[in-house]
Amino acid sequence: MTDTQTANLRAAARELHDAGLCVLPIKADGTKKPAVSWLQYKVTRTTPADHDGWFGGDRPRGIAVVYGKVSNNVELIEFEGLAIREGLLDEATEIMDAAGPQIAEAWHAILNGWVTESPSGGRHYRVRVEGGDVPGNTKLASRLAREDEYTEADHQRLRERPTARIVRVLVETRGEGGYGLVEPSGGTVHATGRPYVRLAGGPDAIPVVDADTMAAIRNHCRMLDQLPQPEAPRTAPRPAPPRADGSLRPGDDFEARADWADILGGVFRPMTTRGSETYWGWADGVGGVKATTGRDEHDRLFVFATGSEFQAEVPYSKFGAYALLNHGGDHKAAARELARQGYGSRRLAAVGAPSPSPAPAPEQPDADETPVEEDQEEQGDEGGREGFDYAATFDLPATVRTPYDYRVTGRGVEVLSTSGENWLRVTFAPLVITATFEDPEGDQYVELSWIDRSLAGRPRRISRIVSRETAKRGRKLIETLGSAGLPAVEGDARAVEKWLAEFEAANFGRIPSEQLARWLGWQDDGTFVSSPEDGIKVDTPFEEQRGPARAHARKGTLDGWRDTVAQLEGFPVPRVAVAAALAAPLLKPLGLNSFTLDISSRSTKGKTTALQVALSVWADPSEHASAMSNWRTTLYAIEKRLNLVRGIVTVFDETMAVTDDTLIDEVLYQLPMNHGKARSGGAFGNMLPWETILLSSGERPALSFTTSQGAAARILGTTIAPFGDSGGPAAAAAREGVLANHGHAGPEFIQYILSGLAQPNGRDKLAEHHRRLVDEFRGGGDMTNRRAPMVAVLVLAETLACGRGLLPYEPLSHDVWRGLFTAHNPTDNRPDMALDVVREYVAGHAHELYSTTRAAMGERPPFSGWLGVLSTKDGATEVALLPERVRKILAEAGYSLDAVVGSWIDAEYLKTLKSQRPPHLVPRRFDGARAKCLAFTPEGMPYGDQDDAA
Repeated sequence: MTDTQTANLRAAARELHDAGLCVLPIKADGTKKPAVSWLQYKVTRTTPADHDGWFGGDRPRGIAVVYGKVSNNVELIEFEGLAIREGLLDEATEIMDAAGPQIAEAWHAILNGWVTESPSGGRHYRVRVEGGDVPGNTKLASRLAREDEYTEADHQRLRERPTARIVRVLVETRGEGGYGLVEPSGGTVHATGRPYVRLAGGPDAIPVVDADTMAAIRNHCRMLDQLPQPEAPRTAPRPAPPRADGSLRPGDDFEARADWADILGGVFRPMTTRGSETYWGWADGVGGVKATTGRDEHDRLFVFATGSEFQAEVPYSKFGAYALLNHGGDHKAAARELARQGYGSRRLAAVGAPSPSPAPAPEQPDADETPVEEDQEEQGDEGGREGFDYAATFDLPATVRTPYDYRVTGRGVEVLSTSGENWLRVTFAPLVITATFEDPEGDQYVELSWIDRSLAGRPRRISRIVSRETAKRGRKLIETLGSAGLPAVEGDARAVEKWLAEFEAANFGRIPSEQLARWLGWQDDGTFVSSPEDGIKVDTPFEEQRGPARAHARKGTLDGWRDTVAQLEGFPVPRVAVAAALAAPLLKPLGLNSFTLDISSRSTKGKTTALQVALSVWADPSEHASAMSNWRTTLYAIEKRLNLVRGIVTVFDETMAVTDDTLIDEVLYQLPMNHGKARSGGAFGNMLPWETILLSSGERPALSFTTSQGAAARILGTTIAPFGDSGGPAAAAAREGVLANHGHAGPEFIQYILSGLAQPNGRDKLAEHHRRLVDEFRGGGDMTNRRAPMVAVLVLAETLACGRGLLPYEPLSHDVWRGLFTAHNPTDNRPDMALDVVREYVAGHAHELYSTTRAAMGERPPFSGWLGVLSTKDGATEVALLPERVRKILAEAGYSLDAVVGSWIDAEYLKTLKSQRPPHLVPRRFDGARAKCLAFTPEGMPYGDQDDAA
């Protein structure tokens, strides 16, 4: 961003702020998305200090205004570029002028206020609403896209769903909770590269319009809508097939001959006509345009206002309107009266002709005659709406009602047929929406609940949360929830999606609405969800995540947990693991990537217990809970497990349990990327995000599984036994204590962190504390310097937790931390890791070692040849391996024999003979041959009882 752009954006932000508007920064990547987490700015206006931070520096940005109450009730009316090109702005002005002086005056004030031209050629108008709330973002007018307007995405959608409607929005608003870009945003802020341009006025020229007039203006803009509207049988009966004798039904005859002015007299009066379309206002002359007729060849009545017998936004035929106004919507009574008035033609028999024989069954009713049996009408329209006990069955408020034309019974949901004669099944059990949700990103979800009777005699309620998009697509809904027992079949998909939409619309404001989290930890709005017990509904996107999410629960007390970890004071490694658990939520505010803490040793003393103590900061660490994971799994399962958290520790135990070494290699490499790797057909193909510190343990260092030379910089590892040689009782007590007390420390710590971040410059102070620690832990080597930020965040977490009193001991000295991670670290020693690879290979291929016992038994050499020779002298067993076989084993694991053999000699892992050249290749005889081998000492290659002792 140039100095000029910075100055322009700062000046624009100041101008907008001075006018009482809430300002947002926008990403300069063509997405028009906010550059910051902005949910809080829907209710709290941004400050000049925020603006200086956002619009300074060299990052390109756009600028936007949040509309609604936070900006003193300002609302945006947007005419898209398509609407401008098609003359809809002029048409809207004609409608407003015809609506009377009050609406016309307000409309022209809006047109002459603050006006912006968007990059697509649209027009943005702002208005301050007085005396009422600003509604949310609303689409006022749209039309179906023409084929020549289809984008590639539209074509793809039609290939997937041939019946889909491709819609182009023409007029919409940005209201409560919405935002819109303003000038001088330009460049890469918009996908076209063109700028937003001010055409007139400015933030100080926003006209003020009262809420009632503004509601009328929105309704008048709705008259520009060109989308085909579905016609309900009760308001616009479907045409019936012609009678066999050619006679006309009364309703058909009335539709052809009647005039709208005669039908609507006393309710509406004609105001103006444009082409075939007539605009109608109230008969008493109050207000502006309230309805239209003649919009298309069907000549339907569309009412845009409430306050009359007509439903708003519903098309009425002439017969439907007549039946409503004169017979309360009773089509059968209306048809009889029209026949009495002479509409329609009678079936006349020839003089002298015999009377027709009685029909064996009653004649089917005409389409414009909708008889309903009285018992069905009572059960469906009244008993079904009020008789079903939603409160007792689904814990819904007692005010919840069944929509018109539906009934709900223990057998399921049914809808009245178009003829009104019978009930058609929609579902095979009661199915309703029991809650609606919105996550911090603004995505919406609904909770569907139904009664399941698959267990004989034991009906039960089942609930599942799905996205609103899924709920609106019946086939996708049935596919998604079919395995959960959704009581519907694919053939009823459209009926199910319509039922759910009708049920929610009929109970707007009655169905509970809640906040939803899709993962644990940091949310996009800056809040932190530690557990499903925090009062926020947690619904994970994958079934496999449900168990681990539920395991993040509380048990016992915080004091009980403190008493337990007090026993760790003399054991640095378990304390480091606890510090890592507390450090996980600090990654986000400090801008650090995920990393791994690996605890490995050949001892069996306390590695798993150390991980359990760390996990107890947030979750149940017991084996039967799902928070404690094992490396014996798949990459895809690991990705889903990591995806569960954003700022909470993740635990994987027992590296030796892995079935494929490349799995650990892939995880260690990808973890700091904070998302899965996109590769064709790969296990990480979904690129699921995460943010965590991964705690790993095993007899073999995690680094020994990777061939990546840079992996050591992304891993902190220690080979020190967590509880030493004599810490067995302490380990047992720690394990018992955290099983009884867990899930308290993490939520307590994050509340402390959140309160600190909320203070003035709180985030900067935290970052400065971390920077000082990073400088302190930097050293002379590149590896130490690269690890310093990771060590520093662990030290910072322990320091803060001790200062808060969460940890009942003094922080570890910095010298202890240096000794563990920043000085020479055993896990950096690739020679040791290479030797571990050879040891593992020998343990799994002992049958390839030649011995005198095998020779005495006459065993033949293995297919791949002898690996080496096994011999015993003075009670000590020696393993000597052929160097070329060792070279190949190491090469396959990513190590070079030449690079590590010198260190093996220095560590006295290999026997040497000064008389040999080179001295570490010692001659050994086996199977009648003599060969130079790598002869390992018992320390280098323990075997049999020696291995157990080691």
